[in-house]
Amino acid sequence: MWKRIKLSSTEEVKARRKLELAEYALRAGDYDLAVGDSYRCIELCMRALLLNMGVREIPKTHGGLLQLFTCELVLSGSFPRSLMKEVGKVASIRPIADYTPTLVGIDEASEALRVARNVLEQSVKTLQMESVNP
Repeated sequence: MWKRIKLSSTEEVKARRKLELAEYALRAGDYDLAVGDSYRCIELCMRALLLNMGVREIPKTHGGLLQLFTCELVLSGSFPRSLMKEVGKVASIRPIADYTPTLVGIDEASEALRVARNVLEQSVKTLQMESVNP
């Protein structure tokens, strides 16, 4: 049986590390890396929230994770739709940053970092609320 976890465990540590790496990359001018690490922070938060609600199998693809997260948390009202729209924008920039010869700019990287911060903050709040109201 799966037990409830807190984001303050491994997922939070990893998410915060990715956020710190994204901030460092942005300051260093590596905007592609900033976008990639921002997205990875977001992914870790989504995985933690899904595991917390009892999902036993996390999809192996980015698209599968986004779809499951939307179905399980966004549509139920547990995660803000407006923030999920922003996550979608970061998800669409990430493959450009990671896999194409096109360089992303400072504006895109800054926006990805802002969204990652907001997702981490929202995830911590969501899990704290669930630990009070299991």
